This record gives sequence, structure tokens and C-alpha cells, in this order.
Amino acid sequence: MIGDVYENSLAGHQAVLVGVKLKNDIMEEVKESVEELRQLAETASLLILCDSIQALTKPNPTFFIGQGKVGELKNLIGEMGADSIIFDVNLSPAQTRNLEKELDVIVIDRTGLILEIFAQRAKTTEAKLQVDIARHQYAMPRLTRMWTHLSRQATGGSVGAGKGGGGPVRGAGETQLQMDRKLLRQRISKKSRALNSIEKHRQQQRKHRSEMLNVSLVGYTNAGKSTLFNRLTKSGVLAEDKLFATLDPTTRIFKLPSNHKLLLSDTVGFINKLPHELVASFKATLVEVAEADLLLHVADASHPNLDKHIQVVNEVLTELEANDVPMTLLFNKCDLIDNSRRRFLKTEYPQSILASALNGQGFNKLLNSFSNHLAKQDVRLQIDLSYQDQKALDFVYKNGQVFDANYQPQSIVVDARLPNRHIKKLTKMLCHSTYNRSSKTN
Repeated sequence: MIGDVYENSLAGHQAVLVGVKLKNDIMEEVKESVEELRQLAETASLLILCDSIQALTKPNPTFFIGQGKVGELKNLIGEMGADSIIFDVNLSPAQTRNLEKELDVIVIDRTGLILEIFAQRAKTTEAKLQVDIARHQYAMPRLTRMWTHLSRQATGGSVGAGKGGGGPVRGAGETQLQMDRKLLRQRISKKSRALNSIEKHRQQQRKHRSEMLNVSLVGYTNAGKSTLFNRLTKSGVLAEDKLFATLDPTTRIFKLPSNHKLLLSDTVGFINKLPHELVASFKATLVEVAEADLLLHVADASHPNLDKHIQVVNEVLTELEANDVPMTLLFNKCDLIDNSRRRFLKTEYPQSILASALNGQGFNKLLNSFSNHLAKQDVRLQIDLSYQDQKALDFVYKNGQVFDANYQPQSIVVDARLPNRHIKKLTKMLCHSTYNRSSKTN
């Protein structure tokens, strides 16, 4: 039974979407959230038949929605031939079981749908392990719904076999449920160990790359991060006009016109109501974000819900303990907005950069912002370099910027700029030389 849950994709199912407006919710925001749910469902290759929104004062503990709405959905399912209902809220395990029993179709909440998408799109071993762990954790309290067929058998058996007829079958179901929970825990433990092994290897990679400044791209899903990453690094990372087009973090070396080299990392997009199971499972991968020297927050300038997207990204960064990392806000897709919108964004976010990953607009300003951030961390040096330490000059050329190298009989007088993080290594290389921090401006 457990295997069936993870082997059977939702792709091709015909679904009805259900949104809920609670007392303090704004209807326009609820509609936008349901529209995003539609995009999520389409990303998971479901066929959407229709959507419906119910206004509630508070959630119904049995179904989340009201009893009348359940009846309405039951009629709608019969009329349209739907086999799935997708809720734009997170349902409790009991609510899911009650709805499935009442409606006799698959019931999926927002978290379950996002987990399904991640499962469909995970390609690498690491991503698959992360998604599997998240899905197992999500499934643990929901296992009982997988055994409803046993309770039906038990009920049926009791009719023909007297009062005790259903007891043994129900007991078998309970035993199987316990076995499945034990199996899930074992799988979570095994996959966690495998994931930890991959993470140790990733930590070693980060140590080897620690001498370069790391810039991580973050943003709401489908903001155009991968397209921006490809244009900057001339890479071929998958970039589709879909939610969660790519899950796996990708890092490339990127060289600025100032001769600085930095590491640019593309990360998984964030989304409203991002499942905690996924945040926890992907935390090892997203440590790239928390340990970055600079975050480039990419936002879709053309999206009507832009402010909400920015808020969601900031909330996830806080959850990842990355909210203190220096950040530059870049409004992407500016080729899709008019001058009035541009002026508004510059007024509301005066430190932001307006750009287009599609046509390269604003890239000079973006590259200058990278250089300026790096320059703030640079040290201007006057080095009296002994010929015995000449290899140090190659190190400075490779990792910094040499303004002048005056070759004299006893030494080379070097005027250079070097990132502060390289000073310690340079000091070790200057066995027969000296240097001073220069008063010249960078």
C-alpha cells in the first residue's frame, strides 16, 4: 500500500479546485491564491474542470468546509466526472479522511499538491531523497486513510457473521497500520542517513570554494531566476514558464569585468504556504542561501501580487536564518511593464535594480552592484614583494586587481586591491616580503 502512494502520479486526473475565504481574509487575495493553485495543478499535469470558493467564519473541524458545501461538491463531482478535489488550504488528516469518505474521490490539500510537483520534478539523487523524506513525513499521520477498505470489509463481515464477525479483519488492519508506520520511520531514517552523506560531500565542496564570494539567487517561483542565471553564466539550466521548473541548486563561476570571480548559485523557488516538510528536507541544500555573501532577490516586476511575493520570500529567508545576509532586490521581466510601473517600483524600492533576463536590460547596473559590493570588502595594498615570494604576485593577479607593479632591483612594489578574505592566505605566502594597507580609495 505504501508503495502505491508514491508510485501513482496525479498526472491526468480531473480535478475541482476549492478555495476558502475565512473571516479576516481578503477575497481578492483568496482568488489570487486559487489561481496560483490552478497553476500548481497544471504544473502537476492535472486537468482542472472548475473552481469554487466558500466563505466561512471559521473552519469546520470535520470537513474544513461546511456540510452544505460538501453536498454541493458531491453533486458537482457527479455532473463533471471529477476524480479529485484539490483544496487551497492545509487539511488535517481527519478532515482529509472524512472528505474522501463523503465524496468518494481523491482529496488533496495544497501541501500534498506541492509535494506531488516536487516528486515529479526531482531529478538528482539528492533532490529525490529530500522529496521522499518530506512525503513520508507528510504521509505518517495520514496512513489510516489508506486502510479504509479494511474497515469497510469489517463492517460488511459483521452483517453476515454476527457481532464478532468484523473483529479479526479490523485487527489485521490495525496491525498493518502499525507495520506501515514502522516501515515509514525506517525509510525516513535510511534516506536521512543517505542525505547526510551527500551533505557532508557538499560541505567539502563549499570549503574548497570558500575563497570566492558566493552570490545566491532567491525568489518566488517562476520569477525568472534560472533565465537570469543562464544569461549571466552562459549555462543551460532548465528554465520554463512553470512553477518549480528546477529543484536542484546549481553553482557556476562567474567573472566580472573588474576581474573579480564569484560563485553564482541558482536555488529552488519559494511559494506561499511552502510546506514545512519541504523547508526542513531542503534545508541542507538551502544552506547555500544562509551561507552566501550576498543574496540577489529576483522578483517578477509584472506580477500583480508582487508585494505578497516579496513578503513570502522574506519570511522563508527568516525561517532559513538567512535574513541577515546582505541582499540586492532585482525586479526581473521589466520588458513587460510600462513606464508608470517602473517609476512606481523605483519610488517604492529606491535601492532596487530593474532588469530583464530576456533581453539583458539593466545588466550593466547589476554587474556594477556586484562589483561595488565586492569592493566594499576589498583591501587596497602596497606590497614590497621579494622576488623569493614572486608566486604571491600571481595569487594577487588571480584573485584581485593589480593597479601597478614596479620592478626594482631588490623587490617589486605592487599597488593592488584584494578581497579581505584572501588577506590571511596572502600573508602566509609573503615569507620575505611586507605589505601595508593603503590609504588610497578602492
